[in-house]
Amino acid sequence: MSAKARWVVVIAVFVLVGIALIGGRLASRKPLPEGALRAAFDAEFLTRPDGYEGLTQHYGFRLAAEPVQMDPGLMYRAVADGAVDIIDGFATDGRIPAYDLLVLKDDKGFFPPYYAAPLIRAETLQQHPELEALLNGLSLRLPDEEMQKLNYEVDEKGRKAVEVARAFLISEKLIPLDAAPAAKTAGQVTIGSKHFTEQEILGELLALLIEGHTRIRVVRKLNLGGTMICFNALKAGDLDLYAEYTGTGLVNILKKPVIADPKKAYEAVKQAFRAQYGLVWLKPFGFNNTYTLTMRRAHAAELGIRTISDLAAQAKSGK
Repeated sequence: MSAKARWVVVIAVFVLVGIALIGGRLASRKPLPEGALRAAFDAEFLTRPDGYEGLTQHYGFRLAAEPVQMDPGLMYRAVADGAVDIIDGFATDGRIPAYDLLVLKDDKGFFPPYYAAPLIRAETLQQHPELEALLNGLSLRLPDEEMQKLNYEVDEKGRKAVEVARAFLISEKLIPLDAAPAAKTAGQVTIGSKHFTEQEILGELLALLIEGHTRIRVVRKLNLGGTMICFNALKAGDLDLYAEYTGTGLVNILKKPVIADPKKAYEAVKQAFRAQYGLVWLKPFGFNNTYTLTMRRAHAAELGIRTISDLAAQAKSGK
């Protein structure tokens, strides 16, 4: 068996064991009313104001049993296999169409827009002013469908994030196919990312673009953890840039109310981050990776659930 095949087996066993453990944990909990929905959310969604707590206040409901915490890497397979009934998802995740899942319509407009953009220290731009135009070259190159495809290549096909990012940049003619590495004599920048697939891909896109066009040495600190780990590292100067989301910056970091208009949300975080933290939002990549509530399509149809309001009504019925 090749090394690659062994890794595929290891990963498959890890996922199956994880789902089995989750299933056992769910089974060991107090029995739920017949038809009650079992939910699993990632750690950030359970704690941030634009997550589960804020959502249930906005829509006026609670699920019959509190959701379990689950790693994002396991959630989609768990809901697809029926270990849970509902998860928080991400709009640009390629596993949503791959597993035939349904995104519930946010009919009361709770989730803010989450347009991703490079977030960089003003000090770094002063030292390397060429980075602004270079990184803005990614602006609007990644609509929702394109980011979904890139995520799918990594999550489901098992390709490396750096390989997927390089292929995309070459296809968009943003880096040459046969770029020769130049001597890195123009200083250093450190690029970070949160701990999920999309963030790793975005981190590699930024890194490869800089490496392909400048003599700046790039240090990668990818898959660091959650939002506040990356944000605090950026403020402290341990990172020079990472990709952040407008809704996260607005609600989770600035603690401001939701702004539904994408352009106004972007301008709000752009101005506040520069004034308060000395951080600069560059131009958005183009996609909106909003939070979603996601179910198996057939199960949702069976229950007549198409919107989050439908879910709230189901929960209020006592099931």
